[in-house]
Amino acid sequence: MENKLQKALELCNSQEFEKAETLLQQFLKEDPQNSEAWRVLAQVHWIHMRKPEKAYDELIEALRCNPKNMWALILMGNLLSKEHDDKEHAMEYFDKVLEYYPDNDVAVNNVGGVLLQQEEYEKAIPYFERSISLDGTSANYHYGLGMCYYKLGKLKEAFDACHQGLLKSKDKPENPNAREQLTKLFLSVASEYAKTINVINVWTGIKDELEDVDHIPIRFVEDKNLDLYAKMEYALTHGMKEHVIRYNPDKQFVDHMFIHEMMHLKMGQKATKANRGKVVVGTRSTKSAFYRRYQTYMKRALRNMPSAELDHLMDKLADSLNYQLMNCPLDLFVEHLIFSTYKVVRPLQLVSLFHIEVDNINTAQNAFKDGYFPPEIARANKVMNMVTSLHFKEMYGIDLIKNYHPTKFELDMAKDLYDEFKAYLRTYKDGDEYEMLEYFVETLKMDDLLELQDETAYANALSSVSYDIPEENLSDEDIDVENAKFALEHQDGADDTETQMMAMYMVGAMEQFDKMTRQEVQTIAFEIATAGMAGINPKGTYSIKSVPGKEFGGYQFLAWYYVSIARVMPEMLGKLGLPYDKAYEVALGIYNSSNGKK
Repeated sequence: MENKLQKALELCNSQEFEKAETLLQQFLKEDPQNSEAWRVLAQVHWIHMRKPEKAYDELIEALRCNPKNMWALILMGNLLSKEHDDKEHAMEYFDKVLEYYPDNDVAVNNVGGVLLQQEEYEKAIPYFERSISLDGTSANYHYGLGMCYYKLGKLKEAFDACHQGLLKSKDKPENPNAREQLTKLFLSVASEYAKTINVINVWTGIKDELEDVDHIPIRFVEDKNLDLYAKMEYALTHGMKEHVIRYNPDKQFVDHMFIHEMMHLKMGQKATKANRGKVVVGTRSTKSAFYRRYQTYMKRALRNMPSAELDHLMDKLADSLNYQLMNCPLDLFVEHLIFSTYKVVRPLQLVSLFHIEVDNINTAQNAFKDGYFPPEIARANKVMNMVTSLHFKEMYGIDLIKNYHPTKFELDMAKDLYDEFKAYLRTYKDGDEYEMLEYFVETLKMDDLLELQDETAYANALSSVSYDIPEENLSDEDIDVENAKFALEHQDGADDTETQMMAMYMVGAMEQFDKMTRQEVQTIAFEIATAGMAGINPKGTYSIKSVPGKEFGGYQFLAWYYVSIARVMPEMLGKLGLPYDKAYEVALGIYNSSNGKK
């Protein structure tokens, strides 16, 4: 007998409903008290053969034979609601499911699912909540709850339901796509929810808070030429009287980037106060190490590329790697700070980080596929991006690691780096982020490509330079007098000969800097500023480590200093006190003309 019922179920699964109907009717003649057979026949007639009245009578029989037949109760409630618009009596059958099977999460969830399909969202919510309380690992249950809140326009509740669902649920073989569907719903909800949040109030509040810390204003500067989303220039290490956040308005999710960069500033302020602040710099030594490692590979991989283009590409690659080595570990702390401190912006953080994650995955895949980049760099990029993905997963429950197709070695390294971050997080002290940065570059075996310097020493070297000071032990007042005398004797543009000479030196500096990275130019500015702390005599001679083998005359040294600052920190030009603005204007005209620029 039971074999016939099983065979009927198999026929239903094979979409052979007429054969199943015949077999079930034969079965019920032999066993008319079999509740489940009546229920299956009712389902065939209603769902697959569109005979709701027959199905209704068969469900009556099913429940007469067994009033507690769970699936018959659910099917009857569904049929009454959909076919007869009798929601009141339908709920009586659904309530019976809760009465008879209060601890059966599948049954309770199925009632919720029926109500969800019928757009009875408010009534469905308690059923999904009950099923989640019975089994929080099912993504289906969380999806149902999140969808109900979403349909009701309760975006915060929908966001929280999906978030908790992704953090708590697990992949299950009976429904392998459930987490994927929950993820899609989560992103849709977050995208809509983010639009309702007054993010401007949040980041302006953070701005006010940070300005109160060190009483230094924060200025936001639009820069459409910026390759990055945004970057923060810390006043102390840029020799400025204000912190500057540069951003590209053409990039997405700029509001999140404002908060992101201000968290960098917040951490920087605390590290400074703890005397543990650092500056990441690229030096001649780190650049030489980069070329020693990768020039041979790049020349072979891009043998048809002109040498000047290849050098330019290598410079960009060096800068990009340096930037990622610095920012990957620091950004973990930054995003953790946003996630834990500013919960109201989590929807924006989620969609912004997901967008970045997708870009990172594509970058990692293309870096290997094209074969242009040295495998060591491609692997480091991939591992660091995977570390970021591990953090994203821990915050929001979305697992993207498999999209990198990592080797065991790569995955183990990423997990090791992420575990180190979590260890630092547990015992965090202001400035620890720089220790973790060192651990990252050492683990990746790239510590020779990046240099950390004490921020106070770096900042002191960027202070204003004194000129033509004859004595070594002058007071600050004496230095000011000497600088004033120099300015009077060398007024800007007053001496045509001096202006033309300085302009030619500046053109030479511009042409040399065209062959260098921004980091290299910044290092030159730093070293000249350091030398200038003891005074620069225009008639003297000078040398710096970052330009080995070259001896500068005093005027040439000052020209290189002016142009290097103009390239990397133009906001500082007015603070230098150098009377060469006219010379620079002339030099720019010559330089632009020779390079076909207007």
